[in-house]
Amino acid sequence: MWAMPSSSVTTILKRRQEPIKTIQFGNANPVCHHFDEDAKDGNDLIIGLNTGDVYIASLRQQLQDSGKKLVGAMHFNKDGSINSSRCTAVSHVPNVEGLFVAAHADGNVFVYDKTKDSSGDAPFPPVKDAVQFHVAHARSSKSNPVARWHICQGSINGLSFSRDGTYLATVGRDGYLRVFDYAKETLVCGCKSYFGALLCCSWSPDGKYILTGGEDDLVQVWSMEDQAVVAWGVGHNSWVSAVAFDPFWEAPIPDTGAGEVTTYRFGSVGQDTQLLLWDLSMDEVVVPLRMAPVSSGSPSVLNHQAAGWDGAAHSVGPLRHAPARKEVPKLAPVMAHRVHAEPLSGLLFTKEAIVTACHEGNLKIWDRPGHGDNLLNHTPEVPATAVSKDRLLTSGKGGISHLRQ
Repeated sequence: MWAMPSSSVTTILKRRQEPIKTIQFGNANPVCHHFDEDAKDGNDLIIGLNTGDVYIASLRQQLQDSGKKLVGAMHFNKDGSINSSRCTAVSHVPNVEGLFVAAHADGNVFVYDKTKDSSGDAPFPPVKDAVQFHVAHARSSKSNPVARWHICQGSINGLSFSRDGTYLATVGRDGYLRVFDYAKETLVCGCKSYFGALLCCSWSPDGKYILTGGEDDLVQVWSMEDQAVVAWGVGHNSWVSAVAFDPFWEAPIPDTGAGEVTTYRFGSVGQDTQLLLWDLSMDEVVVPLRMAPVSSGSPSVLNHQAAGWDGAAHSVGPLRHAPARKEVPKLAPVMAHRVHAEPLSGLLFTKEAIVTACHEGNLKIWDRPGHGDNLLNHTPEVPATAVSKDRLLTSGKGGISHLRQ
């Protein structure tokens, strides 16, 4: 399932050229969605619209209905009653039954409870300082949403929970990655992009690293242990629009007899129409000099700064400025390939395939290769809302011939 740049959401089977289900929203456009296959109540699909409205429904129920409207859906922030700005990202809260979050273009994240009716009142006071992180809770136990997190001034472009739900990462128009302790509602750490806005973020399966991408054309790797940028992926020629770790990839066993080295495989897509695959090997990463731990109570970059070994200024609060270019190891992609004719908007790894999507609503599903494959076949673009099942092969360090089938 993918949110298209039109007034519909389309669900497509891998081997079919036509959608098996189209949902229309009238004059509104779906902007984002999140699917949770583990949702116990069956309401596993969240959809956010450009009007600020948020729907949550059962995907199975939608597929069983032949109509083009949502059936059995719960409607939150109806007609923008709580927040009228564009809904930019949504997500279920892992390991917390019934809760989900919705981010908006005005810098706010709202926490909703699926078990409560959507309230029509405005239970939160005005934001006093747009640049400061602040959490406000609903005045009434019956209100929904139950909390508002004001993250930053400007749009929140993406958010992602760590797999266990401990941390929530957000990226925004101001160029900052922010990492919060979700239960404690505190800002833990973060860093600014080298240039421009950040557009996307994604956690590693083990929760140790966060990928970000944005307008500086870089893929940034943030270490939670070191609270620092440990690598920059250099290879895109335009904005990076989506990043993701490949949780199904198995690193090749080295022939050198050396001990086992942890290696992560991740991917990125951008407005340059390219899919890039990367390998992050821990024995090749030089961890920046660690700073003394600081309190996570302050929500913003502190005004005082310290000079690094290269003379560059580094913030010493929870949020750091971008490191100097010479401080950060550079990664080169193990594969780069133009996979669509239009700028790319989405990337998904599954056990059997890699899925890419572009701004025109085209999806391509790429087969994971077998052992020994080392080339990338080019295929023509397919019509809007159609699926192309191509064979994705690669060359380079480690290749992807070692991907688990």
